[in-house]
Amino acid sequence: MTSVYDYPKLYDLLFSDLCRAETAFLTSVFFRYFKKSAGTVLEPACGSGRLLFHLAKKGFDVSGLDLNPNAVNYCNKRLLRHGLRGKAVTGNMADFSLSTFGRRKKFDLAFNFVSSFLHLTEEADARSHLRCVAEVLKPGGLYLLGIHLKPRNHAVCVAENWSIRRGLLSVKSLLRTTAFDKKNRTETVEFCIDAETPTKHEKIADQFPLRTYTVRQFDALLADSGQFRIEETFSFLHEPIRVNSSTEDVIFILRAVPCHSPAF
Repeated sequence: MTSVYDYPKLYDLLFSDLCRAETAFLTSVFFRYFKKSAGTVLEPACGSGRLLFHLAKKGFDVSGLDLNPNAVNYCNKRLLRHGLRGKAVTGNMADFSLSTFGRRKKFDLAFNFVSSFLHLTEEADARSHLRCVAEVLKPGGLYLLGIHLKPRNHAVCVAENWSIRRGLLSVKSLLRTTAFDKKNRTETVEFCIDAETPTKHEKIADQFPLRTYTVRQFDALLADSGQFRIEETFSFLHEPIRVNSSTEDVIFILRAVPCHSPAF
């Protein structure tokens, strides 16, 4: 089956309307905690690098990591074309280090939005990911992790669709949950893209598993890893919130803690 991630230009376009708000949120959090307008940032599962591109334009030194070589190549070509500082590499977000990026200095901040973290369907991989992120951050560095939690009495099948047009190109998408395995904490997600111009029509369908978390399960993961403590929680790119069993979309502002210290 074709992967939607093999089409970084279309994927980038689908999420383009979010870029301004996401970039503003990231820069505001960075300034709030570090009192600087720019610094070093890492995005595991960076995809097309759309956010890395916008952050690099604001003076950030950006690095990215993604399993899909097409997306990584697209990201790097755009950064190079605009003369911007930064680079993405192909790699696994459950197994990386500073040497993966050819760096010696650690990052100020890392971020992972749109629930990319949920692609880590095994608990061991999720813990390994948190350990890897913590190890490449400076002491007291931040990890902004945005995920979709499973709220109390959640629906088994959920669908979301949106569309966007740029010039003669029209792109429609459908993202829906087709199966849910409560025991193994996985859901099967189908992601379809329908792209059309006056002379060409292309449909892309992808399907993949995601791990599910209730707020209690996510808290347990953080406590078990011992790598981070929660500083703040936000609704998606909006206001601070208090997370409870009914919360769905949330961005956790996580502070890296010394390995000898408890996370809570």
